[in-house]
Amino acid sequence: MKKILLIAIIILGIKSGYSQKYYTEVGLTEFDGSKAAFEPIKAINNSTISIIDFKTGNIAAVIIINQFEFRLRLMQEHFNENYLESNIYPRSTFEGKIINFNDINENFKNYRITGNLTIKGVTKKINTTASIRKFKNQLELIANFSVMLSDFGVRIPKIVFKKIDEEVKINLNFVYDKKN
Repeated sequence: MKKILLIAIIILGIKSGYSQKYYTEVGLTEFDGSKAAFEPIKAINNSTISIIDFKTGNIAAVIIINQFEFRLRLMQEHFNENYLESNIYPRSTFEGKIINFNDINENFKNYRITGNLTIKGVTKKINTTASIRKFKNQLELIANFSVMLSDFGVRIPKIVFKKIDEEVKINLNFVYDKKN
C-alpha cells in the first residue's frame, strides 16, 4: 500500500510542503459494461487511492485492477485474465488537474477535470466534470464518465461481443481526508 501511495505522490509531483493535500485509499470506483437484455457486467473497487493538492488542483489516482469485485466469480476471472490482464498491467492511473478549483464550500459545485488516464499501458487524455464539495476537513468528489474499451487495447471476443458494451461507464465517489 505504501508503494502505491508513493506512486500517487510522485505522479502528482507535490513539491511544496505548504500545500494542503487531501488523500483517500478507500475511493469507490464502479464500472458498468452491460448491454441491455444481457447479464449485468458491473464491478466495484473500494480501494482506489487518490490525492488532491488543494492549492494547485492537481489530482492523481491509482486503481489496483484485481481489486474490482464482480457479482460472479467467473466474470472476475475473465476480467483479470483475458480483458485487463491484471498480471501484466496491475494498476490503472490517472494524473490530471481540476480546472478553476476555487470557491469550494459545503455545496457541491461542478468542476472540469482534464488529464491522462492509463489502462493496460495505454494513456489517453480524458475530460470530465466532477461535483466537489468541502465539509469539515474532507473533500467529496463524484464523477461519471465513459471510456471506449478499444481506445485502451481491450479486445472483446466475437463470441461475447453482443453481451459487453464497447463503451464502459465509470462512476467515482471519493471522500478525501486532509493530510498535513
